Amino acid sequence: MAERFRRRDQHGALKRDVLVRYLDAWTAAVLRSHRGATYVESGNRAFVVDALRVFGEFADRFDGHDLDMLILGADSVVELGEPPAGLSVRAVADPGDLKVAGPMLAYLDVVADGSLAEADAWRLVESLAPGKAHEVVLVVPAGEQAAGYRERLRAAGLACVVAVELVAEDGGAQLLVFATGDSRHLTTFKNELWEADEFAGTRYRDPGDAERTLVDISLTPQLLPLRRLLLAELARRGRCTVAELQRHTLLETIYRPADTVGALTSAVSAGAVTREPEKGRLTPRTIVGIS
Repeated sequence: MAERFRRRDQHGALKRDVLVRYLDAWTAAVLRSHRGATYVESGNRAFVVDALRVFGEFADRFDGHDLDMLILGADSVVELGEPPAGLSVRAVADPGDLKVAGPMLAYLDVVADGSLAEADAWRLVESLAPGKAHEVVLVVPAGEQAAGYRERLRAAGLACVVAVELVAEDGGAQLLVFATGDSRHLTTFKNELWEADEFAGTRYRDPGDAERTLVDISLTPQLLPLRRLLLAELARRGRCTVAELQRHTLLETIYRPADTVGALTSAVSAGAVTREPEKGRLTPRTIVGIS
């Protein structure tokens, strides 16, 4: 029975796992270097409860900090219980005039939270994104309507973006997008993405992969889609360093910079890529090109 119930919402299980992992890292970071921060949640009760559990694990570090949790569209937060001291939990019935100061992480799930329309979510992203250390996790239905998300997010001031399709066993897909102005935080999010539950019954797909290959969640994922994407980028550039391709991997694919070397190594072995110097391990300074 538990297995059947879990499989009904494979997307939800994976999204909650990824969010909890990153929220844990985000909270630790803001408590180290800031006196105040804001977490914005689009209102799904399960995600709200998960977030409160994460914040509760840091309760002994809240002294001297002001952490706000804003729940969109909620009429009341009484039933959630008493938050730990130092954490303010507030319902925001009308998010139209929402303003935040200091570091912010917003989780806006159009799919799980039916009360949040996609157009309203994008308006929120564009109003919340400006400001130092503001980050957004956005979930929308996968498909053509998600085209242009990178441009919209970068225009809003969030230059570092990753988007990944979450594909359940029945083929249903949702698009999860994370956007930040800090490439280090993008790396952290990607690490959490690949450390998520590999048995959740959901696989990843890179929206930029023309072959639309499904990839199992793993600390050592299948790299063929990345290899294709890197070969296409090399064909465009002609020649460049491994470091430049690692940057491309970070900003334009679902993979981590460290995965670049593995994908390039197999391409070199297959004779698809040249390298200078010709021998030794690939390093960030190695120059590569199309054969």
